[in-house]
Amino acid sequence: MPDTIDLQEKIVALQQCSEILDAARILREIGKGLKVPYASCVDDYSEARLPLIADGRALAEIFGWDKSFIHDWEDNHLHLISPMGAACRITTKPFSWLAENVEEMNPKGSDNRQKHWHLTTERGIYGGIMVPVHMPMGRVGSIGWVARTDEDPVDLDAVLDQHSHNLRTAALLFMDIVYEIRPDHAPEGATANMTEREAECLSWIALGKTDAEIAIIIDRSVPTIRFHLDNAMKKLNASNRTQAAALASQLGILGSLAR
Repeated sequence: MPDTIDLQEKIVALQQCSEILDAARILREIGKGLKVPYASCVDDYSEARLPLIADGRALAEIFGWDKSFIHDWEDNHLHLISPMGAACRITTKPFSWLAENVEEMNPKGSDNRQKHWHLTTERGIYGGIMVPVHMPMGRVGSIGWVARTDEDPVDLDAVLDQHSHNLRTAALLFMDIVYEIRPDHAPEGATANMTEREAECLSWIALGKTDAEIAIIIDRSVPTIRFHLDNAMKKLNASNRTQAAALASQLGILGSLAR
């Protein structure tokens, strides 16, 4: 297992890197040094599509994944049932996982897609380390490193305990490069000049309240509520209040909707 200085050198290299292929090579080198040699990247767990590079190939191919794994993920929409994806949506901390435990979490009979689940011991997967990455517009992704059963065994928890901070740093640096090549960045200035009252009204819309109900809750007239919502829609360039609430939530304007 490499020491911290070795990983820090890789992190410095990532900081100086602007090309996705060079960054992918560094990410693989990090994994190989830690005996989890197969890097992985999901840039948006709401999509079946995996990140592509300029020539149209999936980034997973560059990481050495067999095309069958890529097709299984995309064709069967495994992002919607992935236990690792579910964990990434609710935490920011890196975590380790074992394929045999994940298989137990995905009982074959409960969803037809689960018979296509591919990160199994049967297909040679031992386990891995996953770093959740939370990005603009409410996107959740991850950077990971995976070990196979036909390679030297590795204590994933020990790797995580020793290198969690550096792996998180490497993941964030790599995802910055991936995010730059996405065609759909967050709109600039979308949160400008949003008032507290406009955000408050949108948060109640997101919770399913009507104009009349919001008026009672915040002790204002219905026309005043509509005035604030109309202003919020204009600022977010939304065609209706439902879209405005969705955009505001993605942009982090509404925060937690728990009441």
